Amino acid sequence: MYNTLIRNILRFIGLVLLQIAVFDNLRFGSFVHPCVYVIFIFLMPFETPAWKLMINGFLIGFAVDVFNGTPGLNAAASVLLAYVRPFIISITTRKSDIQDKNEPSIAEMGLQWFVLYSLLLLVIHNLFLFWLEAFSIKLFGVVLLEVLLSVPISLIVIILLLYLLNPVKNKSNY
Repeated sequence: MYNTLIRNILRFIGLVLLQIAVFDNLRFGSFVHPCVYVIFIFLMPFETPAWKLMINGFLIGFAVDVFNGTPGLNAAASVLLAYVRPFIISITTRKSDIQDKNEPSIAEMGLQWFVLYSLLLLVIHNLFLFWLEAFSIKLFGVVLLEVLLSVPISLIVIILLLYLLNPVKNKSNY
């Protein structure tokens, strides 16, 4: 239990620092905004209660908001992400597939499943985040463009980070 708690605290701090120090300062153009801090919510254990998911979603989103000066945008999007995560897991897997698994990671669930899972969650998160930021129906085209450009970049960066930080030992999941 303490190992999981310490790992999650370090993951939280590391992802917030990585997001604000690196990815918020990279310029891929005005429409690409990679979000890597969402890995924290993606990798929370399967049995995490919904209320804990949403509190953790709020905390990590709020931490990013504090450093970016965005008043609650990331917190709101992260709470939504945490709220829909159990639904996304239920539509992408069978209960029997996750009974002996601990967390929704590439190592435990395989790359194909993780890409679908992450893609769905990133689309929901980014669509909500960018729409809140624009806060106008007139800018819906711009919001869609930001989502279409940011989601693939975020997904690639997330997968690369996961492979760099936690190499997959069992190659049979591909």
